[in-house]
Amino acid sequence: MKNIFRLMATALLAASMFSACTGAFEDLNTNPKGVSDEELKQDNNYIGMHFIPMMQSIYYNKGAGTNVWEYQLIQNLNADLWSGYLSTATAFAGNVSNVTYSMNAGWNDNCWSYAYNNVMVESLKITKKCLADMEVYAHFEAINTICRVVAMSRLVDQYGCIIYTHYGESAVGGKYDSGKEAYTKFFEELAEAADVLRAAREKEVASFASFDYAYGGDLDKWAKLCNTIRLRLAMRIANFDASWAKKEAEAAMADSNGLIETNDANFAIAGNGYSHPLYGIAFSYEDGVLNANIPSILGGMGDDRLNKCATKNAEGKIWGIRCGIKGLEIDVDKDKGENRARYLPIVSRPNVTEYTPAILATAAETILLEAEAALRGWNVNGKGTAKELYEKGIRTSFEQWGASLGDYLNSTTTAADYVDPIITDASIEGQSQVTVKWEEGLSNEEKFAKIATQRWIAIFPEGMNGWAEVRRTGYPKLIPVMVNMSQGEIDTDLGPRRLPFTINEKDSNPDYADAVSKLGGPDKAGTRIFWDVDKPNF
Repeated sequence: MKNIFRLMATALLAASMFSACTGAFEDLNTNPKGVSDEELKQDNNYIGMHFIPMMQSIYYNKGAGTNVWEYQLIQNLNADLWSGYLSTATAFAGNVSNVTYSMNAGWNDNCWSYAYNNVMVESLKITKKCLADMEVYAHFEAINTICRVVAMSRLVDQYGCIIYTHYGESAVGGKYDSGKEAYTKFFEELAEAADVLRAAREKEVASFASFDYAYGGDLDKWAKLCNTIRLRLAMRIANFDASWAKKEAEAAMADSNGLIETNDANFAIAGNGYSHPLYGIAFSYEDGVLNANIPSILGGMGDDRLNKCATKNAEGKIWGIRCGIKGLEIDVDKDKGENRARYLPIVSRPNVTEYTPAILATAAETILLEAEAALRGWNVNGKGTAKELYEKGIRTSFEQWGASLGDYLNSTTTAADYVDPIITDASIEGQSQVTVKWEEGLSNEEKFAKIATQRWIAIFPEGMNGWAEVRRTGYPKLIPVMVNMSQGEIDTDLGPRRLPFTINEKDSNPDYADAVSKLGGPDKAGTRIFWDVDKPNF
């Protein structure tokens, strides 16, 4: 276990040297409520108290109702839109914003700072305290590792390069890891965390239940999540380095801890007053509404999950709005646009309540990742053929949503057209030509398109993972924005590939130029990150 965090231990030492000059490391050992560490050691609060803010921050939200502006900036106005899951009828900044591919640094820079200030800082506090008593807290550190990798893998998938293995080594944060370097460390950490949890499951250990927003202290489920994230990240690099991906994926699928393959093990943040941020965005702000791709694709294929994942409008219909529509900027109210008031009564919302759990990894996604592995000819540890796993993944997703499967597995229809009743020029034919029914005579690319499309559906409404999958696979083909304000930086059909580095990193970090060189292209939203390879999947 000592090898997992030797770099983190170095970071902690450096952090103590620089804590006076950077907000990222201040008060690493200070309890703001004035209770001593000795008092907090009772019931493991000494360490566990740091898990609560960290776990709340994995899905980047600590507010409720009308206090979800951080989530809106960190995910909703980038990944949630670009995944094809959500849209907006609001003409932000006169319709010149992320919605129309004009990158807004004032929004996007929050993604970077929030992850470091709310996840990495708490994670380092946990590591420091665990390292002082690993005989007791090794499994706490393993869970800390899993949470950190979940959060920081999302960040590297947004930006392409992050400060990870060298975090805390300087007052400005540290040297950057390339995407490949960060993923290499993720795999190493997850493999070692799996070993620790395997041992912990076989003996009496300190309870984690009081600090667990996901599994109530169930170490079996944390161990399954560990392998599931390893499998997810392995498949993400399949087009970049197939042999590396195969090695990591097969190891995850063969691990005796298992994976998330039943819905009772889905990874969801909930409890203790945690509220789903999309509820505030969709129902309080009225900014996060259903994207046209959801009813187009699911409705076109006759998918009953549509009736479970979205609300109906006053006419009893489920309707989504196309992203980046020309005409929203026509102003009466300059902040909103006059057409916003016309769209809001007819557009659907994601079907979440304030206390719906935020689901970040599902059994359906896992099984469909296994289906892809089987299609690639990798060892799936006897789990089934690509067809068997594909159909099992679909059934598992329908069970999760409580939807009626019917004859869906034999469906041969494709995406429905988008018809806009307000701005008729925004109407467009359905883009995805993928059907549900599995046919052995199809090419591997055509079979892969089915698996990838179903995985995209199964991930809804988690936009960060959905956006990564769309970029990685190219499926499903999404309805393009009608207005592209990127000045040629972003391809209309492909959409944004990453977020530019923050203004503060550009201005203050002397290693910024090194980060750009590791990125392999200009620091622009149209530059592909390392696993986003421009080639067929097969």
